[in-house]
Parts: sequence; C-alpha cells; structure tokens
Amino acid sequence: MIFAEEHKPPDSKHVELDYLRKRPKDTTPEEVNATCYYINGNLHIEFITPEGKATATITHMDNGDAISRTFLTFSPTTITIGTAPGIYEILIDTTSGGKYLGYLTLE
Repeated sequence: MIFAEEHKPPDSKHVELDYLRKRPKDTTPEEVNATCYYINGNLHIEFITPEGKATATITHMDNGDAISRTFLTFSPTTITIGTAPGIYEILIDTTSGGKYLGYLTLE
C-alpha cells in the first residue's frame, strides 16, 4: 500500500532527503522535490514534481547489502527493505538530473 506524504500513518518514520546536484529548472535549491518515509519494512518515496525515471539504491551500512529499484516518479512507489536493525543509506538518481541522499536508522 502506498501513502501520499500528507496521508502517511502516524507511526511511520520520516526519512530526510537532501539533494546532491542540480535538479530540474522548475524547482528551487530550497525545495526538496522528493519525500520518503519508512513503515513496516517498506520505504515509500514520492516526488512533488515528476523527474522521469528514477533509480533508488538502498544500502545497509553495517553489512554492505544493497538493493536497487527503478521506478517512474509520476506516482508514489514502495520498496521493501525489511526490518533488520542498522543504518541504511538511500540514494535516488533521476533521469532529470536530480540526486537525493538520505539515511534511515532502524533499532
């Protein structure tokens, strides 16, 4: 099940995403065009303004395990990462030139 950011469940965990390089012309540097949160083993990612195709790579920093998923940014997407404790790096690259980085800590 995919939830829009404004309708996310209260027990979900927000993942702060920062941009790493220039995004599309219609976004300003102060805006972060993507939102991400975690609940029940799943990452939910949504773009405010679509940026074409995106690839999300989620790496478990404790053991190096990584998964990569490609999706379209026109609608929200869900990526199952499980519930193993540790720190996860979330890197999202888009075909429009957007690059986003965030971290999630699971206890």
